[in-house]
Amino acid sequence: MSDMNAIGIHQAVHQLVMTASGLIPDPAPAAPDGSGALVTLLSWIKWGALICCAGAAVTAGGMIALGNTSRRAEMAERGKVTLICSVIGAVVIAVAGTLITSSYGLG
Repeated sequence: MSDMNAIGIHQAVHQLVMTASGLIPDPAPAAPDGSGALVTLLSWIKWGALICCAGAAVTAGGMIALGNTSRRAEMAERGKVTLICSVIGAVVIAVAGTLITSSYGLG
């Protein structure tokens, strides 16, 4: 295929896309009827995940204390890593919905 044909095809496709973009609607996302149950399910999952993070943080505190007082450095170190991971997990859970809904508008 020659360069002239490629340029012509590219221009035709560009014109078609520009014309079609005015004809194809882009509606905002809307929850369908009966989606309240899904929202409730998601809120329960989020609540459960936050409970897991809180439990991991409390367990991590115990590991840090027990590891330091019993001279088990590996247990204290593992507790510190667990604490950091539980805090990061809680932050991700807290901002997940906002990140997803705000990134939808970027496309």
